[in-house]
Amino acid sequence: MTVVLSLTAIAAVVFVASAAVPYLMSSSYGPPEYAPRRGWLLLHIVGGIIALLTGPAQLWLGLSDRGMEWHRRMGIGYIIGVGLGSVGAFYMATHTDFGWIFGAGLFGLAVAWVTTTTLAYLAIKRSLIDQHKEWMIRSYVVTFAFVTFRVIQPALQAAHVGTELEQLAVTAWACWAIPLLITEVVIQGRKVLAVRPSQRLDDGSQGRIR
Repeated sequence: MTVVLSLTAIAAVVFVASAAVPYLMSSSYGPPEYAPRRGWLLLHIVGGIIALLTGPAQLWLGLSDRGMEWHRRMGIGYIIGVGLGSVGAFYMATHTDFGWIFGAGLFGLAVAWVTTTTLAYLAIKRSLIDQHKEWMIRSYVVTFAFVTFRVIQPALQAAHVGTELEQLAVTAWACWAIPLLITEVVIQGRKVLAVRPSQRLDDGSQGRIR
């Protein structure tokens, strides 16, 4: 887990430095279609940067049960980042120039972002530690869609698959839906495989005897 989170943190820092910071440094950076909504875009980017950079350290502290005070503080920062980023995301998704399918993908991402983070928060408020950890993993997988987007779209462009709008539409969905599905398979699959078939039969027999 430490290795995975370390690699994730490195990827997040590289992404922020190369793809996010330029938007903050220059008002002319990025597609011209974003110019009329630059304020909302920057809100989305700033919130995303906060969540993207705090996530790996917060996950490491939480999953290893270390530095709980720092974990809680960073958790507050993470929630603020998701809140700011999702507000900007909802606006950008409903005011896009790249087609309704692209907008729907980003809207779905924002919904997943808010939902997973909210459930992680509600779980910890009810002292459901394992559920909190699982929902935080899901939440950060959605946060990491910032990075995944920048991997999938260039890959589609290099493969000359579809038009630019089609590539954007596919990427808007694939950048979060596929990683979230894979994450769920891993989380639930480990639970399923941890139970032996004979153990299930024994439990079932005991239940019938009772």
